[in-house]
Amino acid sequence: MTGASRGIGLAIAQALAKAGIRTALLSRTKPAVPGKFIRCDLNDSAAIPAAVAAALRHLGGCDYLINNAGVFLEKPVAEMTLEDWERIQRVNVTGMFLVTREVLPVMLKRRQGRILNIASTASQQGYLHQAAYVASKHAMLGFARALAIEVKPHNIHVHNLCPGGVDTDLVKGTFLGKRMAGQPMIAPADIAAMVVFLLNQPDNIDLPELVVRRFV
Repeated sequence: MTGASRGIGLAIAQALAKAGIRTALLSRTKPAVPGKFIRCDLNDSAAIPAAVAAALRHLGGCDYLINNAGVFLEKPVAEMTLEDWERIQRVNVTGMFLVTREVLPVMLKRRQGRILNIASTASQQGYLHQAAYVASKHAMLGFARALAIEVKPHNIHVHNLCPGGVDTDLVKGTFLGKRMAGQPMIAPADIAAMVVFLLNQPDNIDLPELVVRRFV
């Protein structure tokens, strides 16, 4: 799994440990949770193949891949720099692609596996001052939908979990965070429980996308 050090990622790592699933955790900082920690910044595309290879060596294979790492940007398009744009796409899209590409040969050889992407409601609609982030999440979902068709003959499932309004540090100090202040939020542990649910689906069930919104 990528992005395990805080928020949704940390909650997922804790849920996987509780479920007895052996994990390799790719993250910029070491999470306080059981699992093999491999330092990896998805902003550094060149470092990703080696990090994934280390994870695969440690695990001896891969049953599940959870693409969770992501960065957020809230800025009007007129004020956005090229570096702003490229950083969001590099982490949220290119990083996810590279990790998936490196894991796929193992799953294809075994003819089994599940790839679970933590997308967003921003994968399906626009939000104010979030053009770069929304574009990256739309790209993530589009990639995953096409990938699902490609790997289905090999008995590999692709799941996309699209939450909105989760109580994490991602939006602290942003306009979005201020707008939602005091409102009911989704707990990261709730998203983690849905991840475990998706990973435990029988092979004869296809559950490609699960959208989770606040009940307000």
